[in-house]
Amino acid sequence: MGVSGSGITTVGRSLAARLDCDFLEGDRRHPSTNISKMARGIALQDSDRHQWLLAITQDLQHAVTHQRETVIACSALKQSYRQQLTIVEQVQLVWLSVPRAELQQRLRQRPNHYMSDTLLESQLNAFEPPTASENMIQVNGTLPPQTIVDNILTQTIHRYPTFSMQWWNR
Repeated sequence: MGVSGSGITTVGRSLAARLDCDFLEGDRRHPSTNISKMARGIALQDSDRHQWLLAITQDLQHAVTHQRETVIACSALKQSYRQQLTIVEQVQLVWLSVPRAELQQRLRQRPNHYMSDTLLESQLNAFEPPTASENMIQVNGTLPPQTIVDNILTQTIHRYPTFSMQWWNR
């Protein structure tokens, strides 16, 4: 999870490839009205994100029900959004932390994307940093994607020592 430009899609795809599991891009679950708003530089409100968040939660539940290991990239800006996502069992959230200046630079360099750097401020204003009670894995999102993936896996194995044995012995 992270604000636009933090690398959640790139890292999510790399993590899913490393784990040989499914990957879902949360931005693709936005209804067309949300994408249209963002493309016009209009920040989304909680009411706009409700349907999107519900769709991602359903994707998570489907993955768990069908025993499909899945990495999902989504912003999950607010604690209430993250609480909804974690009602599904077996969810581990990862926060890619990236400084504002780096986010701005990345967004300016991203061609043909509806989420422009003009909306970064609204995302940063909406963002609620994770609390200790959320059991979030936090990684430095400015590192190379493969290093970030290594850090995520290292922290996951540290938190869940049986993870590597369970994962690789499936």
